Order: sequence, then structure tokens, then C-alpha cells
Amino acid sequence: MADEEDKTIVEQGPSIGEYRRESIPEYIVDSSGARFEFDRIALEGAGGLEPSQLARNECLIAPGLIYRKVSS
Repeated sequence: MADEEDKTIVEQGPSIGEYRRESIPEYIVDSSGARFEFDRIALEGAGGLEPSQLARNECLIAPGLIYRKVSS
């Protein structure tokens, strides 16, 4: 989703923890039906979150969670 238009999250899996007082869903599904699984916490640089750390098959969700695409 890094190079795609914004998509709405239509489904999310059970919480596997918390980060910055927000739940970390095990997975998310976007409005196109693509499924993403939680991969890692995003690294922060001096200017905030760094989108350059994302691969083409990854997306960044607030408050700094990176999900990896596993299906379309």
C-alpha cells in the first residue's frame, strides 16, 4: 500500500499486543480484499516515521505499525 491509493481497513484480526496504548491487530484486510499481517514496529527518525523503511508489499498504519501483504 506504500505506492497505492489509500484503502480502508474493513477487517482486523485479534489483538496480539499494544503499542502506544493502541491495539496491534494480528492482521488487517483492506477494502480491495488484500490481507496484511503484522510484521514490526516502524523505526522513527529525527523527522518522525520514515516511509523509506517500507518494502513495496508493506503498509504503515498509525501509530507506527508495519504490515506485510500476504494475499490479494
